[in-house]
Amino acid sequence: MAKWLRAITWISWIAAGLYYIVMICSFQSLRVAVAVIQTTASFVADSKRLIFVPLLYFCISLVFAGMFLAGLVCVASIGEITVEDEGWEYQSKDVVWSGATEAMFWFMCFGFLWVIAFIMAMNEFVTIVAAITWYYSDKTIPDADGIAGDSDVSVGMGWAVRYHGGTLAFGSLILAIVWVIRIVFEYIAKKAEAAGAGENAFTKCLIGCIRCCLSCFERFVRYINRNAYIYCALTGEGFCSSAINSFVLILKNSAKFGFVEGIATCFMFIAKFFIAIMTTLASFFIMKAMDNDI
Repeated sequence: MAKWLRAITWISWIAAGLYYIVMICSFQSLRVAVAVIQTTASFVADSKRLIFVPLLYFCISLVFAGMFLAGLVCVASIGEITVEDEGWEYQSKDVVWSGATEAMFWFMCFGFLWVIAFIMAMNEFVTIVAAITWYYSDKTIPDADGIAGDSDVSVGMGWAVRYHGGTLAFGSLILAIVWVIRIVFEYIAKKAEAAGAGENAFTKCLIGCIRCCLSCFERFVRYINRNAYIYCALTGEGFCSSAINSFVLILKNSAKFGFVEGIATCFMFIAKFFIAIMTTLASFFIMKAMDNDI
């Protein structure tokens, strides 16, 4: 155990040394990343109304989900009704679908995923345009809140529908296809586990590896889509050219983007930790006031 601990210690020190060497060599990129985080903090402080944008699109998603379920029930009821007589006490009925009805059903399911992905893309795009309008706004005129600059949320909503609807639809289509692939794989994995193949160690390992790869691929697609939307909002180009140019830009400035993502991840972890702790403490005191035995 002492040898293992000594080896782990040396490996940790070497990794830490390499990390600090990279930081020293990329000190200018680190300064740019810190400046980006500071600017982001000013933007968030000056754009508090952005909090209501996800709430708005969540309500839109709920309305669409209700309309989709109503339409899906109507489509599912199309077909020949058959009666299975199981005696005088029980009788069951079933709707036999035709090929066209089944095709409409699955087409509607895919359309539901596509529209949900499109609504998510619109939510991201509105936030992106708000950040762009704030960054390029006049900073010489002081605002009432004391923070220079002003963002425009309504501009992003207009651009998402009028100018860049095709870009958002194509990016959400790719994401919806990835979701379908994951759903099909999960269905096959559940069938394999129910058939007993899931008890095999090799099968478990294979399913876990494929599930991990698909999850990683989904995150990669969402990352590419988000950067493509940013580039599209800045230049007005289409999805494909925006995705390629943004990817090349990230490769050329990998150190800056890496530091920004790393620092942002640290802040997100601190925020989630703080929210979890405060929620737990608030719930404890509320339950303590309701019942002294807690």
